[in-house]
Amino acid sequence: MAIAGRPAPTDPQFWRNLLRRYRFTNNVKQAALAHDLGVTQAMVSRWESGAVQPAADMQARIRALAGMTGDMASPLVGWRNHVAFQPGIAAVLNRDGVIETASLGLARDASLARPQMEGVRLEAMFAGDLVDLFNTLAERGFFEGAIESAESADRYCFAFSHGKPDIGPVHGLHWPHEAEDGSLRWMLTGARVSLQEFEVLRGELGGQVAVTGHAHR
Repeated sequence: MAIAGRPAPTDPQFWRNLLRRYRFTNNVKQAALAHDLGVTQAMVSRWESGAVQPAADMQARIRALAGMTGDMASPLVGWRNHVAFQPGIAAVLNRDGVIETASLGLARDASLARPQMEGVRLEAMFAGDLVDLFNTLAERGFFEGAIESAESADRYCFAFSHGKPDIGPVHGLHWPHEAEDGSLRWMLTGARVSLQEFEVLRGELGGQVAVTGHAHR
């Protein structure tokens, strides 16, 4: 039974979010996903655009591949470990802006060990866009379940000088996720992009961030 205000499995928006979430958290390109599912890249692109939804048999294959059986924000077994061992940019933050889980990729880019990042407030680690993104999401009710997912174009800049270049332009996808205590966390994922791609994304999003769906808990 679908929760009021959330995309249902019969809604193309649900499959758009699920496919994009799977690809970003697993660093999978559209072409590779299409190969795994036995379809064309153009078909995956249409699903992700929300133009059409997958057929019933394909929906089952997508769910199995993504390991998803329930709501986009429902608890998943081992979800923190899944984030922690991501080779790309990923993190889990609470409503106070504390980085609870950092991925290996994010820690590598910061030239730190994961324990050095975890338990640290976001603004103590980063400056600029990423802190602005957290504030925007919080103001829009992200941690109260008012947002289903969000897409962003951010410049990742460190708040401290340690001889490491900033990560730079990042294309981000973000979801609320229900944690062990029943409250929502921010699941952050991102992929580095070129400056040109960054500018295009900012234009497509109409700014730094665009909310792609709404939910009501």
